[in-house]
Amino acid sequence: MLSGGGQALEPPCKKAFTLTELLLALTIVGVLAVLTVPILMNNIHKRMYVTQLRNMVANIQQVAQDELITHRTRDLSDTDFGDPELLLTDKHFSIAETCSASTALKDCWKVNATGKDKIVYKTIRGSITSFSLNRKSIFLKNGVLLSYILKSNDGKTVGYFTIDLNGNDKPNVWGRDAFVFYITPKGEITDIATITNVQPQIGKCQGGTNIPAWCYSLLVSKNWKMDY
Repeated sequence: MLSGGGQALEPPCKKAFTLTELLLALTIVGVLAVLTVPILMNNIHKRMYVTQLRNMVANIQQVAQDELITHRTRDLSDTDFGDPELLLTDKHFSIAETCSASTALKDCWKVNATGKDKIVYKTIRGSITSFSLNRKSIFLKNGVLLSYILKSNDGKTVGYFTIDLNGNDKPNVWGRDAFVFYITPKGEITDIATITNVQPQIGKCQGGTNIPAWCYSLLVSKNWKMDY
């Protein structure tokens, strides 16, 4: 084709990525995926744990309110919440398996099991913890592992629940899938920070005494955001 001056016009130059450039781009995308996918999955798991925990808390509070009405009392200790043997039954929970006090640590929580069956609970820092939960425990049909122990805390509570949201499955970490929370005589779920009037701190969830209970307090204080 000729221009007005009689000179031929060259066709526009078409540029494309070289094979080396494409491989470099794919490598960068792969590296970014390796770095970000675990973070995204971790955040998804955290949100799942929070949702499961809030649902369990709501369910237990509903059971408590039903018991107060059924027994016509204002004190939850006068109901089945005053006896773990009565509370942890099919009457109140959808149970898949029950462990007695003598077998709970071996067959339910499995911290006293041997070999590959043994489960080790850790803090969010990775430190190994131990506990003596030799009380009746139950597996719910939704996979939750639950135990209930009577404890008054000078009349502020009736007892406390120890919970593993996904049973024996990992991570088995206090503050992630495992927590402790209390229930008051009025049937309200409460936490150790409220009971002791002490501000929840990340350090108390990472180490020290009553780690599972302090982790629950920390989560509640953060408006149910597991950003620790």
